[in-house]
This record gives sequence, structure tokens and C-alpha cells, in this order.
Amino acid sequence: MLDLLIQIILIVLAIIIAYVLFKALKSTKMLLINMVLGFLVIILYNVIMSFLGRSGISFGFDPSTLVTIVVTALTGILGALVLIILNLFGLFPL
Repeated sequence: MLDLLIQIILIVLAIIIAYVLFKALKSTKMLLINMVLGFLVIILYNVIMSFLGRSGISFGFDPSTLVTIVVTALTGILGALVLIILNLFGLFPL
């Protein structure tokens, strides 16, 4: 009887763990998509600025690149748009 109770508890725990992992992976997937779209927005902005003969947001090896990567990776499209607005006003890169 005790063995059956332990099996039931383990099945319930497995279901709970599977549900939590499903929710976490679903959230992670959305964050990853947002991050990739943010980088694509910055790349598109750089392409447009190169056609207009202006400098865009750099991806070289300098401190502004690290800021660009961290902000875009953490905030996605919204962070990319903020960086683009700052760049248009001449406030970024520093």
C-alpha cells in the first residue's frame, strides 16, 4: 500500500515538474525570439543608415558594442529601438 502511495506522489510530482518546465521553455522561447528580432532591427537600421551615408550602431570591438549587445539581448526590440533613437539624436555611441 505504501508503495502505491509513493508511486502516485512521484507521478504527481512528475506532472508538476513537466508543467513548470513547459512554462519556462515557452517563456524562454519568446525571450529568444524577442532578442533575435531586436538584433535584426539594429542590423536593418545599420543597412538603412549605410544607404543614407550615415554611421549606424557599431558591432566592432569597443565598449559601445558591449552596451549594444547587452541592452538588445536583455530588452529585445524595445531596447534596440531606444538605442536607435539615441543614435539618431547623436547620444549613442558615446
